[in-house]
This record gives sequence, structure tokens and C-alpha cells, in this order.
Amino acid sequence: MSVVSISTPFNIDLEFNVATPGRRAIAWIVDGIVLTLYALAFRYAVENSLPDNDSWRLVLTVFILDLPLLLYHFLMEVFFHGQSLGKMLLGIRVVNIKGNEASISQYLIRLLFRAYTLAPIVAGVIVFMFFDISSSNQAIALAVSVFATLLAMLALCIYFLVNKYGQRLGDKLADTLVIENRSIADFQKTIYLEISDQAYQVKFPQVMRLTDRDINGIRNLLDVTRITREHEGYMNRIAGRIQEVLSINTELDAYDFLSQLLQDYNFLTSK
Repeated sequence: MSVVSISTPFNIDLEFNVATPGRRAIAWIVDGIVLTLYALAFRYAVENSLPDNDSWRLVLTVFILDLPLLLYHFLMEVFFHGQSLGKMLLGIRVVNIKGNEASISQYLIRLLFRAYTLAPIVAGVIVFMFFDISSSNQAIALAVSVFATLLAMLALCIYFLVNKYGQRLGDKLADTLVIENRSIADFQKTIYLEISDQAYQVKFPQVMRLTDRDINGIRNLLDVTRITREHEGYMNRIAGRIQEVLSINTELDAYDFLSQLLQDYNFLTSK
């Protein structure tokens, strides 16, 4: 299993488990089954009720069948925070290269560079450039199109398998990763700190400019330093960097300052 280390703006390194090719493949198969069942449902439950007019049948088929099949991954990832049904089942999700939720434009780039969208485009360009499909070359053009499609898909698969972080071409261009949900669950669990005193006074409201991952890094650093004093120098540098970026002046030492940030953050996010 590959592990990617991501540095936050405060030089706190966080690690995420990259989804294995096996998990991604199974998720892809699950999504394929879902799409196949949808197509079969259209075939047996919807198609016969469409109007007889050929133009209307074509339009409705495109909107009811073709577009949902084409946009399935994009729409699922946008509305379900980086997960399709297959990814939900396998416990993986798409995030951006910094470990945060990807943007709509990033999901769109992933869609455009999927094998089933990119390969036919490559094949079509080749056929358009070198063959007159209105002539007797149609059979040859079709054969070349199929060959080009398979070749493009093979190249995309090889790129995915040799990529260090399991990124397919769409991931690389979109600056996204597919990671295990456990990575997210782990840091959500570690940043939680119950503040029972409702009269608690927040000392550093600027802490809300930090991300959950920054806070997770602070929590882990405090836990390690609590056990051993080996990381005091590193902790002092982190505390100084955070004070500089957030424009905080305090007499607290590094450990107490970071502990206060952690408490302030948990209190503010639990309100």
C-alpha cells in the first residue's frame, strides 16, 4: 500500500493511505454493475413507453440513458464528496492533492480523461485524419478505430499501474488522489477533544483559519511530545510559524500554546 505525505502550510506532514489498485478495480466493477442494471432497467421499463417519433426517442434516450451513464462518476463524486457507489462500498474516495475535498473542475477533468471518454476520442481523431469513412474504407476505418481505442485504453492502464500514487491520467492532470476513508476517519477521530465547560473562553479565535489537517498534525505532535521530549525543537518551530502566520503574540510556551489552539478549535467547532 502506497502512503502519500502531504505538507500543510505550517510544515506539518500528514500521511494518507492511497487506495490500492485492487480496491479501485473492485469499485470500478461495482459501478459497472450499477450502470449495467440502470441500462437494463431503461431497456425493459422505459424504452417501450417512449414516443414513436424517432427524433423524440433519440432525444429522450440521450437524456434518460446516455447522459446519466456518461456523467455517473462526475455527478456522484460532486454530490457525495468524492465517492461513487463502488467507492462507498470499498471505503475509498477522491480528494485533491492536499487531502481536501476536490473541486467541481477537478472532478470534471477526471471525467474527461477517463478511459471510456478519452479512448474513443483518440480513435475518432485518427480515423478522421486518415480515412474517408464515406468511401469503401469503412471496414478498415472501423478496425483502426477499435484498435486505436484498445491501444489508448491499454496505455492509460499502464500509466495507472506504474504511477507511484496510483493516479490515472485524469488524477494526475486534476491533481487528485484516491485514498482510503480510514485516513480521513483517523484524523477526524484524533482532533476531537471534548470541552465540557460551556463558560470556556477562547483565547485564539484565529485558530479557525487552520484546517482539520493542521489541527490533526498539532494533536499528533502534542501526543508524541507528551511521551518523549525529543521533538521539542520541532514543536517550537511549528508554534513559531503558526504565531507568525496567524499574527498571534503570546507568552505561552510552545506546548501550552499548541494545546490552547487545540482546545479553542474544538470548542469553536462544537458550538
